[in-house]
Amino acid sequence: MSLLLLQSCSNSKREASESRPALELYSGYFYKIIKKAIRDGECRPDMDLKILSAKYGLLEPDEQIEYYDYRMDKQRAEELRPIVVDELQQLILEREYERVVVNMGKEYRMAIRGFDDGLDIIPEYIGGEGIGYKGHVLKRFVRGDDTVLEVSG
Repeated sequence: MSLLLLQSCSNSKREASESRPALELYSGYFYKIIKKAIRDGECRPDMDLKILSAKYGLLEPDEQIEYYDYRMDKQRAEELRPIVVDELQQLILEREYERVVVNMGKEYRMAIRGFDDGLDIIPEYIGGEGIGYKGHVLKRFVRGDDTVLEVSG
């Protein structure tokens, strides 16, 4: 079984004068959790990661990007939505993902709204109140615990 984790970008970034892989550039709380699981060799092997950037759209973790300061808002989400939804639908079909897990706030979710239309998947969400709880859920999930997810978003 293969799954896709959709993760929003991070406001916290490592200052860089040159481009670097997206996963390396982002330094926020959720990225620390994901990178630690990778470093510790405990990241679930059936999971691929895609990052939704307010500036760049949908990114692969190793995609080279430059430092930026750009926030996702309702207008930007609506601009990105047609492109991102199309990319996600193609990606899910091409790679035959059986599951899609979303870890994003409200504005980012607006940018992916409808990506599952016409697909045979039901998105799952890293949910709950507060960043600390969501981080706890993400930590357990990326290490293989599926009992922590929510089906409704």
